[in-house]
Amino acid sequence: MHRFSRPLPTKPLLSKPLLGKPLLSTVAAAVALAPAAAGCGASARGATSTIKIGYFQGAVAGPESVVVANKDLAGKVPGTIQLRPIDSGVAGMAQLRAGAFPFVAGVGNPPFTGAFTNGTDVKAVYVEGIDASGLAVNDKIKGPGDLRKVGVLVGSTLDFQLRGWLKSRGLAGKVQVAGFASEAAEAAAWKAGKIDSVYISQSFLLELQKHKARVLVRSTDIAALGFAAVNMLAVSSQYARQHPDVVQALVCQMSKAETLVKGPQAERYIRPAAKFVGVTPEDAIAATKTYPYIPASEEASWLKGPDGTAATGRLAQNFKLTAEFLVTQGRAKSVPDPQKIAQHIDPGFWDKAQSGGCK
Repeated sequence: MHRFSRPLPTKPLLSKPLLGKPLLSTVAAAVALAPAAAGCGASARGATSTIKIGYFQGAVAGPESVVVANKDLAGKVPGTIQLRPIDSGVAGMAQLRAGAFPFVAGVGNPPFTGAFTNGTDVKAVYVEGIDASGLAVNDKIKGPGDLRKVGVLVGSTLDFQLRGWLKSRGLAGKVQVAGFASEAAEAAAWKAGKIDSVYISQSFLLELQKHKARVLVRSTDIAALGFAAVNMLAVSSQYARQHPDVVQALVCQMSKAETLVKGPQAERYIRPAAKFVGVTPEDAIAATKTYPYIPASEEASWLKGPDGTAATGRLAQNFKLTAEFLVTQGRAKSVPDPQKIAQHIDPGFWDKAQSGGCK
């Protein structure tokens, strides 16, 4: 589950030439295409090259959409970007593995971890933010001890967070977790009074609050316990080896985009990005300004630990907990050891960005 949860249009949104490259983008290339297994991207070394990124739509303007919508950011990426909408992280990772595109932006930790534990050669190169979500309850629920049955999108990042939080409060096995096939169905069940609590993403949470829902705990609180719903930029390992300049430019410009949407020029950068995420500029501005992106000062701690290795970073620990969750769900056979997990995290692009690698 990614930070966005809106229905997607049947036709992909295409970025204008040289405007940038959100998650699933496809571009016509003037040079030979790289092998499909490498992510279906053309040699991204010229103004006519192709960079494909899969991305999510929703209330928040993700950094990929901000980059593609603003020429001063997109122009620093060596290639033309097209954003291709995806409706789930699982589908996005399957498409990456099949060679539909080399990048998926904003993918959550369960889809990403599920992909690499099942053989997809992929790397996380940048952590975008913590998914904005919360536990909505009705007025009968005064505290965690009153919970009896909680609705959640089955198998999602939110499912991972909810179960982690219940475990931390000693409520695992005492509170029933009801899996829903969609967040829309989950929200409808709460509004109809069929369920008194739901753990749900921000766009639905805001709507439920208009119907007098109270937020008992938020995703940022649960993240502090180690069960973070992390959104990342994922790239095919082969593509990263073949086109490190493209990966580097994306990491640099997406990081800059996240800084800009929190600063005094936020509206200038968010407004043109709204067309890519499918909401009005006003809605995109309101949602993006409050979205919990990872501050640049904290990025390194996610990608690597105090010893400088990915194996000891916060992301590796998150993937371990996520793998444990996936095993209980029957979606992974075993929990990889720390070194195998670390093979799918590459802090090098962020390190270079911090040492003058962003031009």
